[in-house]
Parts: sequence; structure tokens; C-alpha cells
Amino acid sequence: MTLEQRHIRLEGAHNVRDVGGYPTLDGRITRWRRLLRADSLHRLTAEDQQRLRTYGVRTIIDLRLPFEVTYNPNVFATASDVQYLNLPLITERSETSIESRARSVGELYRLMLDECQEPIRQTLATMAETAVPVLVHCFIGKDRTGLITALALGAAGVPVETIADDYALSAPLTISLIAEIRATLIRLGYDVERFDRLSPAPREAMMSTMTYLNERYGGIESYLAAIGLTDAQRDGLRRLLLD
Repeated sequence: MTLEQRHIRLEGAHNVRDVGGYPTLDGRITRWRRLLRADSLHRLTAEDQQRLRTYGVRTIIDLRLPFEVTYNPNVFATASDVQYLNLPLITERSETSIESRARSVGELYRLMLDECQEPIRQTLATMAETAVPVLVHCFIGKDRTGLITALALGAAGVPVETIADDYALSAPLTISLIAEIRATLIRLGYDVERFDRLSPAPREAMMSTMTYLNERYGGIESYLAAIGLTDAQRDGLRRLLLD
């Protein structure tokens, strides 16, 4: 499937994609209109919002921190016809947070896997038990959203190479958004070295993350069990994309 086929074009967001149409190791195909991944939705126009409603979106999981949500509220936060949940994946942003300690994108994801296990469990459990289609998003749609999407695809049996390919699709879609954020940081007087270090979306970063999951935890299925997802929740995560 090409990027054009899965990219949902909206005026107020850059990186909204459906992860349907991916083959699994057992010969199945992930279903369309079950799981969407996205960047921040705070700029969506009325037409954008209606397009997502028409697409069928029933649940929105916002992975951003509380200060991000306060500063840029999700346009669906008060909607009566869409369930909105704020489940921060990274619980703090400080000089000692994982984003500050990570020296590369791949290291950031490894730290998230090790240190954000409870929010990861909560997010995946919610995805397994809530109304579909589910849209998961953060700010740029590649790191927090990328890791959650990778775990969901892996639970469904999508090969790691395909997971990495899906992750890498964020790179061309976020060029203008990343440039805008970088310009804002410079205007506000921030050092952009850390931002520049963590802003790319190289395929190799996700491949190394999958290797780390195998070497440290015995694979995605073992990781999901280790962080506390029940058998029923793991089955529900598979049903999200396959049944």
C-alpha cells in the first residue's frame, strides 16, 4: 500500500494515516478503518472534523502531556459523539526526563519501552476494549504514536520490516511541521540541538527498537505480557486490527 492510499488529507493536520492493508505473518491482512495514527488535532477545521466523523472515528486517544493538552486542546475533547481520552505516554518533560536523556531516536524508544510501561499498558488496554475505529495521536505523530502503533501492529502479527516501513512514512509527512516547530523554538530562544537530534524518523530507529524488544523481552508478545496486558486484552488488541 502506498502512502497516498493510507494518508488522510486534512487541512489542520499533517500525519493522519490508516494502518489497514498490512499483511501478517500468518497470511491475514490488517483491516482498514480500525486504527488510525495522527499528529496533533488542535488545528482541525470543521471540515476536517466532519471527515474524521464520516470516516467512522469513534475513539480518540491523545498521548500528549497535560501541558500540551492545555496549550493546544484537542478539538474533539468536548464532543458528544466521539470518546476522547487523554492518556499521556511520557509522564514528564524535564531536564531528567527520557527525552532529555536520549541521544538518538532509537534510544528514546528503548527508554520509553523500559520506563513508560504502565502508560503503555493502559493505552494498549484501552485500545483493546474501546469502540473502533480508534485514532491515536501525539504532537508530531511519530514517537509516542509510532511506538504504540508498532506494538499494536506487532501484536497483530505484522512483520517487523513492515512495522518499520509504516513508521518511516512519518518522515515525508512531517517535514513542514518539524520546520515550523523548529522555527518557533529558535524564535523563543531555545537551543534546538535536542530537537534536531530527536526529530528525524529513520526506519533504522524502529528496526533497532524491534531488535531491542526481541533481545531484552523476548519479542512483542512477551513484552505485552510482561507489562501486564491480560490474555483477554492481548486478544482484543489483535481483534482491533484483524477481526
